[in-house]
Amino acid sequence: MDGEIITIRLMKQKMKTDLERKFIKNNSVSKEDFMAQFEAESMEITVEVRYCWHKGVSPFPLFGKESLASFDYLVPWLNDLEGPLGAFGKVFWFCKKSIFGYPYKPEFKVGRIYRLCVRPGRFTDMPRYRYFLLDEILEENVDLTRDDNVYRNALERYYKDTESEAVEMSVLIRRDIDIKNRKMNTQYSVNNVITAFKTVRFAGSGNARMIDGILEIPFDDRDFIGNRSIKLKAGSIIRITARRRTAREMENIYILDRLLETNIQDNELQKLSAEALVPGKWHIDGIGDFDVKNGEATGVILWNLSDNTSEVDVTLTCDRDNPKSVALATAHLIKVLGNKSSFERKIYDLMIEEFADANGMIVTWEGEKEGDVTLTKEEFISRLHISNLWLKPDGSGSVWIDLDEMFTDHAYAVDINADGTFETQGLMG
Repeated sequence: MDGEIITIRLMKQKMKTDLERKFIKNNSVSKEDFMAQFEAESMEITVEVRYCWHKGVSPFPLFGKESLASFDYLVPWLNDLEGPLGAFGKVFWFCKKSIFGYPYKPEFKVGRIYRLCVRPGRFTDMPRYRYFLLDEILEENVDLTRDDNVYRNALERYYKDTESEAVEMSVLIRRDIDIKNRKMNTQYSVNNVITAFKTVRFAGSGNARMIDGILEIPFDDRDFIGNRSIKLKAGSIIRITARRRTAREMENIYILDRLLETNIQDNELQKLSAEALVPGKWHIDGIGDFDVKNGEATGVILWNLSDNTSEVDVTLTCDRDNPKSVALATAHLIKVLGNKSSFERKIYDLMIEEFADANGMIVTWEGEKEGDVTLTKEEFISRLHISNLWLKPDGSGSVWIDLDEMFTDHAYAVDINADGTFETQGLMG
C-alpha cells in the first residue's frame, strides 16, 4: 500500500514538473531530448504561416548535420484561443541544408494556409502559445472561402461586443464609398469600409446631435452580409439602421445593419455637421492649446520637453453643453505631468508583472525580422513610451503604451481608476 502511495506521489510530481518545464527551442539539448518534448500521438491542424525563415536572417540551430527549421503561425478563425492550437505558436521540423544553400525544405510561404499532421508540444513557455513538431504536410494553400464554419466563426467575432438591437439613424458621411470592387483582405474574416460622421439624428429623438462617430459597413464574398452594391458620395446624408459597438475603446462606433435611404434632405443635420468641423479652443498654461468639440478636448504634448519625438496624444473629456468643464480633467492632467516618473513607474511595474517570466526576462514577438527576442526588464522598459492618455473629470481614464513593435503592431492599455490606482487591460490593437 505504501509503495502504491509513493508511486502515485512520484507520478503527480512528474506531471507537475512537466507542466512547469519551459519549452527548449534551441540546440542546448540533444535531438532526442528536443523531440521528447512532443507527444507521441499526432493530430491534424490548419494554420496560417505568419513568419518563416528568409535570406538575411540567422540560420536555424544546428543539430549535427541537421537544422531545426520552424515557422510562426496564427489561427485567427478559431473562437477558442485557449484550445489545442492557442492563439499563435510555432511549428518545427528537422532538415538538411541543400547543396545549393537556402532555403530549408520543406519551404513554407508567409500568408499561406496549410493543413498539417503534427505532434503537439507537451508544455509551453507562454499562455496561449503552442509548439508542434511537423510529421507531414497534408494540404498546401488551403482554401477556406467556402467553409461555412470558418465564416460563421468570423461573424461571431466581428459582432462580439455589439448591441443586439439596431437603431434607426441618419448621418452625413465624410468619404466616398464604393464596395463593388473592394477585395477581401483575408479568407476567414469579415471585411469593412469605414467612414466618419460628425452629427447624427436618431429616429424619434428630435434634434440632430453632435457625435464624433464611426460607421462600419461590413461586406464579404458570400451571402452572409452582402453590401457589395453600396456606393455613396461624401457629404450625402443616409438613413440607416445600425448596431452600436459596446467595447470600452469603441464608443460611438456603429455597424451598418440596413441601408434604408440615400441622399435624403436634412438641413439641420447638414448645418450642424459643418459647425462640428470648426473646433473651439482650450488653453492650458505651459502646455498649449487643445481643440474642443463633442465633449472632448484633444491635443498633443511632449512627455519629455527635451525630446521632440516623445509626443503623447491627450484627450480630456468634458460636458458637451459646457466645454469649460474640461477644467476638471485638466487638473488631473497637470497632476500627472507634475510627477511623470512615478506615473510611468507604476504602469511599467504592472507590465513587467504580466510579461516577465520567473527569471525576470521578457520574450517578445519580433519574428518579422529577428525571431523571438528575450530582453531584461531594463531593456524592455527602455523601449516603452506612453503614446495616448485619456482623462475624465473624476481623474479616471486610460493610458496606451507604445511597445516599439516588440509585440508586432500591438499597444498596451492600462485603465486609471478615480482613486489613482491602475488596472491592466493587456495588449490592444
